[in-house]
Amino acid sequence: MLSDPHSKTDIITMATIAGALGSIVSEMSNVVLRTARSPVFKLAKDFSCSVCDWRERQMVQGDAELPVQVGSIPLVCKAVANAYKGQVYQGDAFLCNDPAFGGTHLNDTALLQPVFVEDELLFWTIIRAHWLDIGGVSPADLRQAQTDIFGEGLRIAPIKIIERGEKRLDVMNLLFDNFRFQEQQNSDLLSMMAACTIGSRRLGEIVSKYGKATFKDCIEELYDRNEFRARKSIADLPDGIFVGRSFMSARSGNGKFEILTKLTVSGERLNIALSGPAQLRDVRNSPFGATHAAAYHAAAISLGIKPPFNDGIFRTIEIDYGPLGTIVNARVPPAAVLGCTTQPFNEIIDSVRNAFCQIIPKERLTAGWGAAAATSVAGVNPKNDTFYAHFHPNAAAGGSGASWGNDGWSSVGSEGAGGAVQRESVELLEYEMPMLVHSLEYRTDSGGGGKWRGGLAMDCIWEPLEHEQTSRFHGTIEHIPALGVGGARSEMLAEKLGVRIAIDPDGKTRKADGDSRLHSTIGGRFEMRPPGGGGVGDPFERPIEKVLEDVQNGYVSIDGARLDYGVAINSKLFEVDLIATRKLRDK
Repeated sequence: MLSDPHSKTDIITMATIAGALGSIVSEMSNVVLRTARSPVFKLAKDFSCSVCDWRERQMVQGDAELPVQVGSIPLVCKAVANAYKGQVYQGDAFLCNDPAFGGTHLNDTALLQPVFVEDELLFWTIIRAHWLDIGGVSPADLRQAQTDIFGEGLRIAPIKIIERGEKRLDVMNLLFDNFRFQEQQNSDLLSMMAACTIGSRRLGEIVSKYGKATFKDCIEELYDRNEFRARKSIADLPDGIFVGRSFMSARSGNGKFEILTKLTVSGERLNIALSGPAQLRDVRNSPFGATHAAAYHAAAISLGIKPPFNDGIFRTIEIDYGPLGTIVNARVPPAAVLGCTTQPFNEIIDSVRNAFCQIIPKERLTAGWGAAAATSVAGVNPKNDTFYAHFHPNAAAGGSGASWGNDGWSSVGSEGAGGAVQRESVELLEYEMPMLVHSLEYRTDSGGGGKWRGGLAMDCIWEPLEHEQTSRFHGTIEHIPALGVGGARSEMLAEKLGVRIAIDPDGKTRKADGDSRLHSTIGGRFEMRPPGGGGVGDPFERPIEKVLEDVQNGYVSIDGARLDYGVAINSKLFEVDLIATRKLRDK
């Protein structure tokens, strides 16, 4: 067994450095929030910051970063370092979004800045952010007919955009000539550069204070400590092979695709082997970088490892992405992967979670989150007759899964974002975009039943003002509920899953078909109803007073209390009928 790494270095110095690293990432995030122009950056915070070391290992992820964005950053960092080996200089900056080099979908573009201390490449400051437009057919016209990655946008293999402090204008012009919103996105890129620069400056100050040798010793011990934590958690599990599964919805009908996990535990080591059907002729394929991030996220949660996360945690976990050319290990090109941050990202997490739930202590059980409910909208602004687009990550937001001892969080989005994407201010959104939000409200019975209830979904209705609008709905599943564990079940949830509709001025509704794309008429509206999270534990074990409280607050209906929780409530007095409840729960 790995020896306990404690007391190798001065504990106060190490704790100070660890805290400083977290503060640096937080400061990088704040720089972007204060300086970016696009709403998806400054209002929703659809970006993540990180720092890697001299060997491209991840030193820190940050406390409020998106799992889907930070999980594969070391892969991208290593790809950039390898591509420019011997050609990395002080003042350089690089871009990469290509799934063939550890990227996810093309919109999530990484900016990397090397940091030199005394002529030694010591760090990489990195930010990966959702760019509003990356080229392709259209920001909102991402229909099922999009069957390969060539129509999704510009693939950016590792490329240097700044060399020794000087912009490479030929490269920059080539990139931005393929984007629709050049001025806005250039401003966002400058905010990313500013974040990396301030991170670089702070890292240099820390090393200057403690010295390179002391700093490196502390970083190595931080890695060793996290490795020790991971090995200990794995060693506590029974050896063997355990199979988990989850299902991703088909584009139409009630069909579904099975994603399998074979979890092998051997002493202090863990192997996660994934498999799935052949890659699809639509956008829901996961390249290895996204699969990598999903599997490690599920493992860290299931092993009960708490932040801060760094390279040490993952030294004892091996991931087998399966044969190239499947949903979980897409061949890029040609596979289209735009949907990979929503589907099958959540489904990969749930497949791994399902395997772990067979062997982890019940106190570490967690349920699946509601599927992603982000929306891309586009149209022509009637005020200035210019084309606009907006990625609306929390137009409506699903609930998180419950955990042992705690109900799920309501309206936090998908697990790929981990609750880190912020809910946009309605007032600021309406100021920025020609649209009116009519309602945002929790949906009764949308959380999965359990001893601990899943988080509720929040529905959204919005209206494009005096113009037509195209909306592309991301990832919402209409017939597969979030994964419940530990005996969780729900009769009501089957009627409370995701729905995407357009409402015409005459009141007629049109449901999104398999391509998830709808077009509004002038005076029409859109409505999105995402799924809630799954529950944990037998719902009949939920305390009766908690069920009554849920009904009083509108979280659970009277019918839901009876069917899912075995609690009979008088509809006029809102009081529990204890005799009828006892009969229900004794069945």
